[in-house]
Amino acid sequence: MQTRKLLIFGTGTLGEIANYYFSSDSDYEVEGFIDRDDAALDATTYLGKQVYNWTQAKEKYSPENISIFVAIGYRKTNQIRQERYEMITNEGYTCASYISSRAVNMASQIGANCFILENNVLQPFVSIGNNVTLWSGNHIGHHSSIEDHSFITSHVVVSGKCTIGKNSFIGVNACLRDGIRLGDYSVVGCGSIIMADCEPRSVFSANPTDSRIIKRDII
Repeated sequence: MQTRKLLIFGTGTLGEIANYYFSSDSDYEVEGFIDRDDAALDATTYLGKQVYNWTQAKEKYSPENISIFVAIGYRKTNQIRQERYEMITNEGYTCASYISSRAVNMASQIGANCFILENNVLQPFVSIGNNVTLWSGNHIGHHSSIEDHSFITSHVVVSGKCTIGKNSFIGVNACLRDGIRLGDYSVVGCGSIIMADCEPRSVFSANPTDSRIIKRDII
């Protein structure tokens, strides 16, 4: 297997996690990291690898000899990650995707800069757009579509023939009924159950359980 070179854009927790997965379970070799667009750097190394700002990275690597992965989370409904992704691709660089060898992947399409971790199940005819994160252990039902720049956390059930609009966020243990459309920029809180189509920028929150301590010293 031919090793391909990779830069990771981001030196936070997600950058560290991306470095682990790409280094241990892909044919990419992580060359270094990008931190900030053009500003002076706080540090020149991270996890033992060189750190560049965006201008320095472009001077050292051409689009022909490096791929880039944008390791940024879901802040501002994924718009910060979207801005970096578009900045990179507009300069002609290719964004790499990571798909865990421990995922069950029967999808028809997976775009660029996707991060699909272990124990995800992607059923037949699923379509995943660009710049989408699927954290561990989700079920994406047949014929469903997850549009660009979305983030799905863990143990989410997306039933068959659903559409997740762009820049959406779905929290842990949420469930979407079959055949529904989640509007663009929607936020689904953990444990929510979505039973019908919703407009763009909808926000859902499940009723919290009462987690007060009701008794002490029972042993």
